[in-house]
Amino acid sequence: MAEQNQNPYGNYGNQNGPGPNFSTPTYDAYGNVIPADAKSLAMFAHLSGLLGLVLTASFASFVGPLIFWAIYKDKPGYAFVRVAAAGAFNFSFTLWIINTAAWVLTFVTFGLAGLFTWIVFIAVWVALIVAHILAAVKANSGEVFTYPMTLTVLK
Repeated sequence: MAEQNQNPYGNYGNQNGPGPNFSTPTYDAYGNVIPADAKSLAMFAHLSGLLGLVLTASFASFVGPLIFWAIYKDKPGYAFVRVAAAGAFNFSFTLWIINTAAWVLTFVTFGLAGLFTWIVFIAVWVALIVAHILAAVKANSGEVFTYPMTLTVLK
């Protein structure tokens, strides 16, 4: 009679090492470990700007990141979330100022700058959508995203 394998589960080779869901820790610029929940919270801080954009037609897209910044600005271990929320707020607030200035220009000129205002409004929407999505992806991987053309209000 032929000899049978006594292991009912088969031979799957060398299975040493961590499981498939193991990931190496991510470090910030100072060598501190970024907790997994901090990466998720930073991603949500960036995406909250998008939520504000959709819910308020970009007039309060900076409120979500401001709330994240206010909650996590002093919590130890969550500096990554604070930096992400501050960047998202500064970018959204800068574009809010540009958008508001375009609308004021339209009212001051009695509608003569209306076409210009709509072009600015659409450009602000596109910039907010693209930048917040890119920032959320970077934050989820543990990287700090630097928004372009921002006024630094929060640090």
